Amino acid sequence: MFILLALSSAVFVGAWGFGIGRFTRVLPAKTVVIISGSAAMVCYPVFGWLTGSLIFDASDVLPGLGAGLLNLGGTLLSLQAYRLGKLGVVSGISKLYVLVPLLYSFFIGEAISVITGVGMAIMLVGVVLFSISRDKPSEQAASSRAFILFALGSALLWGLAVIVLDIGSRTNIYGTLTVNQGIQIVILLTFAAASRSSLQWQNKAVLPLFCVGAALALSNITFYTAAGMGDIGIVSVLTALSPVVTAGLAWVFLKERMNRVELGALLVVLIGTSLVVF
Repeated sequence: MFILLALSSAVFVGAWGFGIGRFTRVLPAKTVVIISGSAAMVCYPVFGWLTGSLIFDASDVLPGLGAGLLNLGGTLLSLQAYRLGKLGVVSGISKLYVLVPLLYSFFIGEAISVITGVGMAIMLVGVVLFSISRDKPSEQAASSRAFILFALGSALLWGLAVIVLDIGSRTNIYGTLTVNQGIQIVILLTFAAASRSSLQWQNKAVLPLFCVGAALALSNITFYTAAGMGDIGIVSVLTALSPVVTAGLAWVFLKERMNRVELGALLVVLIGTSLVVF
């Protein structure tokens, strides 16, 4: 069951990534992040209320705040990495965040079979190759190797955020995730106000962005539900399939084609996934 939830999380994350990428072509990135993030923050208590599991407890606050700050720090470092380096390379390195919860799962004694471990390793190689292969040679070249450090830093912070949220969600997933999302939105709005920059949006984009935020909320809910039921390391690696989902949606809706290298990397990912799932 937890594997199915983890794969569902990958689908929702991929849909969120597609939506974010689609709307940042027509709206400022901060607008897209704030609107979709605010929608996710609203969805957490709503989903909790609908499932009868909504509880706000003092134990939700510290993990939520800590994970929110870690996630925001990871995002800022990744943006700096994207500014200095090639998009595909940065994206591939950032996916290595799954190694942090994977190491954590070993530390807390969660057993992983040899076949599953081999499958996870193959998956990670495929995902990184897939991300790198989608980079275009004509895009901005890296001015230095500093972008690698920023990308690795973002992966480390995102990985730590996964662990903190996993610990916090053992008490109540909805309250912790609401606090996690809320602190990020508050900080982003504060920065926007301090810089006196207005949020530009199109009325017709608000509803689609709300759906993008709902996908983000569902991805986190299914992820931490799966992590509570199974191995957080396996769940994290399976969720790393999200770039494949994003690429698939881009192929269907935006007619973006995959080259031979991408198709080969996709085959590697599917082989690794089959070993983990079956």
